[in-house]
Amino acid sequence: TTRGAGGPTATPKTYTAAQIDALQVDTKIFTDGGCEPNPGEAGSGMAVYREARLDQLWYGLYNPVGTNNTAELNALHQAMLLAAQEVRAGRSVSIFCDSKYSIQCVTQWALNWQSKGWKKAGGEIKNLELIKVMFALYQTLREKIQVLHVNGHVGVQGNELADRMSMIAIETHETDFIAYRGALNIDEILRKRAG
Repeated sequence: TTRGAGGPTATPKTYTAAQIDALQVDTKIFTDGGCEPNPGEAGSGMAVYREARLDQLWYGLYNPVGTNNTAELNALHQAMLLAAQEVRAGRSVSIFCDSKYSIQCVTQWALNWQSKGWKKAGGEIKNLELIKVMFALYQTLREKIQVLHVNGHVGVQGNELADRMSMIAIETHETDFIAYRGALNIDEILRKRAG
């Protein structure tokens, strides 16, 4: 089984704000992707907490003809890249994503798809090239990190901030994935447009 994800068909457990706060982890990374409409303009966002304090916000990967699933996968990929750096620095990491699809693609389904030559019974695997890259990275990290599910828009601060970053990516058309340069004023950021 994969850490925090259950077996190949298990639905990921959903973590509440209280459960997230209680986790003893050095670095907590929250991801979100947005798309308006779906398919349509897409962007990704990430909120990084170190020692239980908001430390960084990231946004970008704008795609004028994207999908919500691709935006979610892109955000999770960026979180995994950052998690790899954190692990190398000796820090423990949990990633929180509100897309069960993204989590299951990388932590569960990809293992089966890979064993079948990257094919599935239902036909095409959407976002396959990105999933292959993410799965390879996950294989190097899976004993060291957790990829956990959180519901969106239920007041989990990190998820809400990642959501606002995905909207900023769409508004600014930022194609790179860059650090938010504004003040880390949580209340002010949360007043921005939600996705």
